[in-house]
Amino acid sequence: MGTEITHPTTPPGSSDTLKNWIMVVLTLVFITLYGAALTGVLKPLADEKMVVRLEPIIFVIIGYYFGRLPGQQNERTLKQEINRQTQRADATQSAKEQALQANEAMEEKMKNVKATLNVETAVFVTASGSHSLRSATVRDDELRPMVNAALRILNS
Repeated sequence: MGTEITHPTTPPGSSDTLKNWIMVVLTLVFITLYGAALTGVLKPLADEKMVVRLEPIIFVIIGYYFGRLPGQQNERTLKQEINRQTQRADATQSAKEQALQANEAMEEKMKNVKATLNVETAVFVTASGSHSLRSATVRDDELRPMVNAALRILNS
Protein backbone atom coordinates (compact mmCIF):
# COMPACT_ATOMS: atom_id res chain seq x y z
CA MET A 1 0.00 0.00 0.00
CA GLY A 2 2.98 2.30 -0.48
CA THR A 3 3.06 5.13 -2.92
CA GLU A 4 4.53 4.49 -6.31
CA ILE A 5 7.15 6.89 -7.63
CA THR A 6 7.45 7.07 -11.40
CA HIS A 7 9.52 9.24 -13.65
CA PRO A 8 7.59 12.33 -14.83
CA THR A 9 7.97 11.39 -18.50
CA THR A 10 6.87 7.76 -18.12
CA PRO A 11 3.20 6.91 -18.00
CA PRO A 12 2.04 5.66 -14.57
CA GLY A 13 1.04 2.21 -15.87
CA SER A 14 4.44 1.39 -17.41
CA SER A 15 6.00 0.26 -14.11
CA ASP A 16 3.03 -2.04 -13.48
CA THR A 17 3.41 -3.52 -16.95
CA LEU A 18 7.11 -4.07 -16.32
CA LYS A 19 6.36 -5.79 -13.00
CA ASN A 20 3.82 -8.06 -14.66
CA TRP A 21 6.24 -9.08 -17.41
CA ILE A 22 9.04 -9.76 -14.92
CA MET A 23 6.70 -11.97 -12.90
CA VAL A 24 5.64 -13.85 -16.03
CA VAL A 25 9.26 -14.41 -17.09
CA LEU A 26 10.33 -15.51 -13.58
CA THR A 27 7.38 -17.88 -13.33
CA LEU A 28 8.14 -19.42 -16.71
CA VAL A 29 11.84 -19.79 -15.82
CA PHE A 30 11.08 -21.55 -12.54
CA ILE A 31 8.43 -23.78 -14.11
CA THR A 32 10.88 -24.71 -16.90
CA LEU A 33 13.65 -25.46 -14.39
CA TYR A 34 11.26 -27.50 -12.25
CA GLY A 35 10.03 -29.48 -15.26
CA ALA A 36 13.58 -30.05 -16.46
CA ALA A 37 14.62 -31.25 -13.01
CA LEU A 38 11.69 -33.66 -12.78
CA THR A 39 12.40 -35.14 -16.18
CA GLY A 40 16.12 -35.41 -15.44
CA VAL A 41 17.28 -33.03 -18.18
CA LEU A 42 19.21 -30.97 -15.64
CA LYS A 43 21.84 -33.28 -14.18
CA PRO A 44 22.78 -31.15 -11.15
CA LEU A 45 19.10 -30.97 -10.13
CA ALA A 46 18.42 -34.63 -10.78
CA ASP A 47 18.85 -35.18 -7.08
CA GLU A 48 15.38 -35.55 -5.59
CA LYS A 49 16.29 -33.64 -2.44
CA MET A 50 17.19 -30.53 -4.46
CA VAL A 51 13.91 -30.69 -6.38
CA VAL A 52 11.97 -31.06 -3.12
CA ARG A 53 13.68 -27.91 -1.81
CA LEU A 54 12.85 -25.89 -4.94
CA GLU A 55 9.24 -27.02 -5.13
CA PRO A 56 7.88 -24.76 -2.32
CA ILE A 57 9.73 -21.76 -3.75
CA ILE A 58 8.18 -22.32 -7.15
CA PHE A 59 4.71 -22.75 -5.69
CA VAL A 60 5.07 -19.56 -3.65
CA ILE A 61 6.08 -17.61 -6.76
CA ILE A 62 3.20 -19.05 -8.75
CA GLY A 63 0.79 -18.40 -5.86
CA TYR A 64 1.97 -14.82 -5.59
CA TYR A 65 1.62 -14.28 -9.30
CA PHE A 66 -1.90 -15.69 -9.50
CA GLY A 67 -3.03 -14.33 -6.13
CA ARG A 68 -1.48 -10.98 -5.37
CA LEU A 69 -1.27 -9.33 -8.78
CA PRO A 70 -5.00 -9.64 -9.53
CA GLY A 71 -5.61 -8.38 -6.00
CA GLN A 72 -3.51 -5.30 -6.75
CA GLN A 73 -5.47 -4.68 -9.94
CA ASN A 74 -8.75 -4.96 -8.02
CA GLU A 75 -7.40 -2.59 -5.38
CA ARG A 76 -6.41 -0.06 -8.06
CA THR A 77 -9.83 -0.33 -9.69
CA LEU A 78 -11.59 0.20 -6.35
CA LYS A 79 -9.43 3.24 -5.56
CA GLN A 80 -10.33 4.75 -8.93
CA GLU A 81 -14.01 4.10 -8.24
CA ILE A 82 -13.70 5.73 -4.81
CA ASN A 83 -12.05 8.77 -6.41
CA ARG A 84 -14.85 9.01 -8.99
CA GLN A 85 -17.52 8.72 -6.31
CA THR A 86 -15.75 11.35 -4.19
CA GLN A 87 -15.64 13.73 -7.15
CA ARG A 88 -19.33 13.11 -7.82
CA ALA A 89 -20.15 13.77 -4.16
CA ASP A 90 -18.11 16.98 -4.22
CA ALA A 91 -19.87 18.13 -7.39
CA THR A 92 -23.26 17.30 -5.89
CA GLN A 93 -22.40 19.16 -2.69
CA SER A 94 -21.28 22.18 -4.71
CA ALA A 95 -24.48 22.14 -6.76
CA LYS A 96 -26.52 21.83 -3.56
CA GLU A 97 -24.76 24.82 -2.02
CA GLN A 98 -25.31 26.89 -5.18
CA ALA A 99 -29.00 25.95 -5.20
CA LEU A 100 -29.34 26.91 -1.54
CA GLN A 101 -27.66 30.27 -2.21
CA ALA A 102 -29.96 30.89 -5.19
CA ASN A 103 -32.96 29.91 -3.06
CA GLU A 104 -31.91 32.29 -0.28
CA ALA A 105 -31.41 35.10 -2.79
CA MET A 106 -34.86 34.46 -4.29
CA GLU A 107 -36.46 34.40 -0.84
CA GLU A 108 -34.77 37.73 -0.03
CA LYS A 109 -36.07 39.23 -3.29
CA MET A 110 -39.58 37.97 -2.58
CA LYS A 111 -39.42 39.41 0.94
CA ASN A 112 -38.31 42.77 -0.48
CA VAL A 113 -41.09 42.73 -3.09
CA LYS A 114 -43.70 41.97 -0.43
CA ALA A 115 -42.32 44.72 1.76
CA THR A 116 -42.36 47.17 -1.16
CA LEU A 117 -45.91 46.30 -2.15
CA ASN A 118 -47.13 46.42 1.45
CA VAL A 119 -45.48 49.79 2.11
CA GLU A 120 -46.75 51.33 -1.13
CA THR A 121 -50.29 50.03 -0.48
CA ALA A 122 -50.24 51.28 3.11
CA VAL A 123 -49.04 54.72 1.96
CA PHE A 124 -51.75 54.82 -0.69
CA VAL A 125 -54.52 53.84 1.73
CA THR A 126 -53.43 56.30 4.43
CA ALA A 127 -52.90 59.09 1.91
CA SER A 128 -56.43 58.69 0.66
CA GLY A 129 -57.66 59.18 4.22
CA SER A 130 -60.00 56.24 4.21
CA HIS A 131 -59.59 52.59 5.03
CA SER A 132 -62.80 51.39 3.51
CA LEU A 133 -62.82 48.68 0.87
CA ARG A 134 -64.27 50.99 -1.73
CA SER A 135 -61.50 53.57 -1.34
CA ALA A 136 -58.84 50.84 -1.35
CA THR A 137 -59.56 49.98 -4.96
CA VAL A 138 -56.90 51.66 -7.00
CA ARG A 139 -56.60 52.74 -10.54
CA ASP A 140 -54.00 51.51 -12.99
CA ASP A 141 -52.00 54.75 -12.74
CA GLU A 142 -51.71 54.40 -8.99
CA LEU A 143 -50.56 50.73 -9.15
CA ARG A 144 -47.93 51.27 -11.85
CA PRO A 145 -45.17 52.68 -9.53
CA MET A 146 -45.65 49.81 -7.04
CA VAL A 147 -45.49 47.17 -9.75
CA ASN A 148 -42.45 48.84 -11.34
CA ALA A 149 -40.66 48.88 -7.99
CA ALA A 150 -41.50 45.21 -7.45
CA LEU A 151 -40.22 44.33 -10.96
CA ARG A 152 -36.96 46.23 -10.34
CA ILE A 153 -36.41 44.21 -7.17
CA LEU A 154 -37.14 40.91 -8.94
CA ASN A 155 -34.88 41.75 -11.88
CA SER A 156 -31.94 42.69 -9.65
